[in-house]
Amino acid sequence: MSWKASAWAKEQRLGSPAAKAILLCLADYADAENAACWPSQEQLSQDAEVSERTTREWLQRLEDWGLIARMRRTRRNGARAADMIVLKLDVSVLDGVERCRSGKGSDAAVTDGLPAESAGRTNRQSGADLPAIDDTPTGNQFRAYKEEPPIEPTNRTSQRAREGARERDDLKNGSETENPKAVERAYWRVLKGWPGFDGMPKDPAKKPWLALTPEERAEAEAKRDAWFDMVKSQGWKNVPKPSIYFTNKLWKDVALPKEPEPESLVAKPWGALWGLVRVKQFLTVDPKDAPPMTAAQRRMIDQGVIDADEVLRERQARYGWPAVNAMHERAANRRGVSVAPALQAFAGLMEPVPVGSGRWEEWKLFHERKGWPWLPNTGEQRVVYFPIGGPGGLKEFEAAIKADEAKGNDDGAQQAAE
Repeated sequence: MSWKASAWAKEQRLGSPAAKAILLCLADYADAENAACWPSQEQLSQDAEVSERTTREWLQRLEDWGLIARMRRTRRNGARAADMIVLKLDVSVLDGVERCRSGKGSDAAVTDGLPAESAGRTNRQSGADLPAIDDTPTGNQFRAYKEEPPIEPTNRTSQRAREGARERDDLKNGSETENPKAVERAYWRVLKGWPGFDGMPKDPAKKPWLALTPEERAEAEAKRDAWFDMVKSQGWKNVPKPSIYFTNKLWKDVALPKEPEPESLVAKPWGALWGLVRVKQFLTVDPKDAPPMTAAQRRMIDQGVIDADEVLRERQARYGWPAVNAMHERAANRRGVSVAPALQAFAGLMEPVPVGSGRWEEWKLFHERKGWPWLPNTGEQRVVYFPIGGPGGLKEFEAAIKADEAKGNDDGAQQAAE
């Protein structure tokens, strides 16, 4: 789940609770790196609690409005798979009600054929006209006009994460005084693993715990392990009881260890960071020298069977870029590469290119002319990221990368991530 995608979906004003529910479900499925997902229409219908017809028609309308992009996917056996859906986080729709009523952003057939709950209103008026395509509403349509309950995407894992975040916010903001259960849970977290915990009475420690302020309780919990380390390093024979720890506030002079900054992160195959690192190698690293041509190749060139320049480009692609070829091999096995976190700032220079599209063929031909190794089989992955604007946009991409390197931030691909 991507919190950016969820926040973006909540900001949209689509004019229909059904549309909002579908968009929220898509955001719940979207990955954090590319805002892409591939749920089936049946799954979306179940999650949003709408009919599959409503789901299909709203996906079409969301695409017409530019909020999503859909790419067709097929399985290895040729069967149709669920479309890949990419959320366009740079696009916003704030006039959904007006668009629904006027049919703006979609053709008439789709506009007139939308079900009742998609018409930009939730309550059927006594004299209101039905959509032109339907003279009589079906049972599901009539219920949608009459009453459409609020919908939220249901995800138990996300719900648990939200509850944990709320509890941490309670402790941080001091509101746990209004939530005795949160205070109780924090108390037992502090006592869990305390030396001698199993054999000592628990209630004597609770009174001094409750006497602490919310901020002191949060600090006592956060610094407990660091305090254990200090006690051990100073050679104390016995660890004081929790009641003494709370009463005397023994954690006050303990400093929390600084969390190390991440040295690298994993760029998933075919994604924006992965594609950025790959093209950056071509533009900033000199190719390795290929081994000499074989005698057979030289004879074929002399006889005019093969073109010398074509052979040189093919050999450069095979031997000149070992780091890129290693990336390709790992990507074919669904394994990414480690990259410096600083490269995330340049992810916006990349765009998704559907496999087999016209832009895809442009890049393939460009690789052949430059002697760059082309991508391996992407399998079921139907989108790969390249610099925005196609080969013609490489100058701006290269300028941005080299300007960053001039500042001393040479953060290219690091060792392959295991």
